[in-house]
This record gives sequence, C-alpha cells and structure tokens, in this order.
Amino acid sequence: MSTYIQSSINTASLVNASDKRRQTAQALPKEAKVVICGGGAQGAAIAYRLAEAGWGQDVLLLEQGELGGGTTWHATGLMGILKASSLETRIACMSRDLYRELEERGWYTGVRECGSLWVASKRDRLYQFQKMKAIGDQQGIEAKMLTPKEVHHYCGLVRTDDLIGGLWVPGDGVANPWEICLALGTEAMAKGVKVVEKCRVLDVANSGGSVSSVRTSLGSVSCQYFVNSAGFWSRLVGEMSQPHVAVPIHPCEHYHLHTKPVADLPPDTPVVRDPDGHIYFRENEGRFLAGGFEPVAKPAYLDKELPEARAELEEDWDHFSVLLDNMLHRVPTMKTSILERLSNGAEAFSPDGQWILGQSPEINNYYVAAGMRSNGISSAGGVGTVIADWIVRGRPPFDMYGLDIVRYVGMHNNKRFLRDRVKEVPGLNFSLNYPHTEFNTGRALRTSPIFPKLLAAG
Repeated sequence: MSTYIQSSINTASLVNASDKRRQTAQALPKEAKVVICGGGAQGAAIAYRLAEAGWGQDVLLLEQGELGGGTTWHATGLMGILKASSLETRIACMSRDLYRELEERGWYTGVRECGSLWVASKRDRLYQFQKMKAIGDQQGIEAKMLTPKEVHHYCGLVRTDDLIGGLWVPGDGVANPWEICLALGTEAMAKGVKVVEKCRVLDVANSGGSVSSVRTSLGSVSCQYFVNSAGFWSRLVGEMSQPHVAVPIHPCEHYHLHTKPVADLPPDTPVVRDPDGHIYFRENEGRFLAGGFEPVAKPAYLDKELPEARAELEEDWDHFSVLLDNMLHRVPTMKTSILERLSNGAEAFSPDGQWILGQSPEINNYYVAAGMRSNGISSAGGVGTVIADWIVRGRPPFDMYGLDIVRYVGMHNNKRFLRDRVKEVPGLNFSLNYPHTEFNTGRALRTSPIFPKLLAAG
C-alpha cells in the first residue's frame, strides 16, 4: 500500500469555507475595472489574485447561479500535478502552491497527498512516463519509475500480471473543488472584490476595439477588462459581443462511477491512472470513484441549446461499457462492490485538446480561460494566477505557446466542426501522442487550390 504523506498543517484546525462564507453583494455596481464572468474555482482564483495585487475594490465577479455551482458539482477532485506537458505541469504547480496558501490561512481545501500511480501495459507508454519523470525533475516534482512488482506494493488493488511498469508521483493527490472555490471567493471578498450571484451576462460592449461595458440580467456595468471564465458556457458568452470572441469548445458526455462503501478500502489509496485502459479511480470516503476518457467520445447537446443551469445527462451504459470493462479488469475488487450511481455530466473540450488561455485577438482587454478538459481543480489556481498576472502586467508571466487563444482561426469555432472534432478529443488525455499525429475528423475545411485534383487522383 502507498504511504500517506501527512500534511504539516493540523487538519482539525481548518475551517470549512461554507461555515464562514461572506455574504455576496445584493446590488450591481455601476462600474468596475475588471468584470469576471464565472464563479467557479477558476474565476474565484482570478479574483483572489487580482485582489492580492491591490485591485480588489475594482473587481466584480458575476455568477449566473451560486458560487461554485457550475462544473464543480461534477468534479472528481483529482490533483494531478505532474502532466505530460511541461507548461501544464508548471501551471498545476501554481495551483498546488495557492491551495497550500489557503490551508496556511486556516481554510479546509480537502487537499490530501495520497500520491498518483500510473500503470503501463505498453512499451511506448513507459517511454511517455520517462518523459513525464524528466518534466518532474525539471519542475522539482518527485517521481519514480516502477516495476510491476513495485506497482503492486504501492496499490495491492491493481491487477499487475499484464503490466510492464508504472510511475509513482507521491506529491499528487485529491482535493475538494467546492471548498476551494468558496475559500477563494470568500478571501477575495475580504479583500474588496464584489461577488454578485444569480446574474447572467447578456452582452459585452467595446469602444475603439477595447472592452467598455457589460450588460447583465441585473443591469449594466462599465469596465476596462472582461474575463470569460464561464467554463461550460464560455463559447456562448464569447458570442455575446460584437465582434464575437471565438472560444472554440464543445461539451461531451463525461461519466463517473460511484460505488457504495467498500470494506477495507484504505483511505490512503493512491489515485490510480491506467491510460492504456483509458481509466482512473480514487478512494472517496470509503467508496470507489472511477472514470475515464473513452477513445471515441459522445458529443452532448447536439440538438438543443446549453441549459442555463448545469444538469445531469441521461446515462448511457452501452457507451460507458468500454470504460467499465477496463475498470473491472484492472481492479478486480470492484466486481464485488455495489453500484451507487453512474453520473453523466457534460465537460467542454477544445478542438486540439489544449487549454484556452489569454487575451482574445478580437477585442482588447478581453481575456479567456476555458477548455480545461476535466483538469479543473488542478489547473484552476495556476490559471487564476496566470490570467491575473497577464491583466496586471499586460503580458503573460511566461511563454504561453500552445495554450494561447490566438492559435485559433475562425473555422475552429464552426459548430459542425466542433461537434465532429470533439469525438476524438477527450481520448487525448490518455492517448499516446506521437509526433505529427493528425486528427481524422473535421478535415478539408480549408484546402489548397490543388486539393480537388489530388482528391480526384486518389
């Protein structure tokens, strides 16, 4: 079994954010320097970091429902710091540091360093793990390559007879997204940020090519900066301005399996990721919480508009079966556990599977943070730090190549293109991405003059 890494902070002294949450503003101010759309962990982190920079009195955070009520309800709380991308790892490290700050201030965040155990049944997967370990070495993250026997030592629940190795990341763990969101929001309000709930953005106006005001369901606010951190709804919010700000994302169905309490399931069970089987699982209050990223995803809301409030979708056991079969294979103990429910909540993905961050090319001082591809809580704190720094200093804190929103062109925001492309994207989380890998969907949207002749010639 894994060794639980004790926090240096006495968790008994920590306070749940819901117990001392501040009262949000009851009226909309006439003006603000920065308006943030979206009261999830990301929006709250942006507001908190701006307040730390001394902008608190000039920041307004708008949420169409309640603070933390967007995708947070459907989050698994995985705090995977070490990622396949050096840039994403750097941002995730910022999240970890921010949540540690919250705990030092006495907040309960649910952060628990139970470790991550990655397992491999393919030789090329081990090469990927070695690359990840190198990224960890660069970022100061401890990681260790494992043999199948060592995999069993760290988690005896895992079937190892068909494995060839693994990767152990002791600093990874889990967190409570809702508590983190409320803690950040409450801290931001204490520093002067105004938070208005049950307020929907209707229009973002600009003057001379820069953001000038925001019209909402409760009135209008003049401002100099606007942040689209609406998560699931970011593309829709992007269309609420003239010109439209292209935020190319589309939701897919995303499943989580929850069991009833399992006898003798240790609380220090690490988060286990089996990318070759497209699955992961964690211990959650004595239960199994398992999910994954199927190779061919199922787009959501194809024939209707996005709902105003986040709603659970109808379960599709046939579609989920590829993940379920792999879960039962990798964790034989799960076969005897009792199912509590299968949740299905839509998660939005970008057309290349990368996060969408930065200042939009259409309107100056319009910032976007979207397309987190189910990495919400591990990215939220770092993304909040990056976007706030970008606003205050007028440039990103480091090179954002690969994540910057300016990498997209108009065709990427085409709804039909997104609907087709997004089927391939969730699977990228666990796929082996070889150099020069190409997508199979959404092709031939932009072609050369010779393309028809090449097509005719086979």
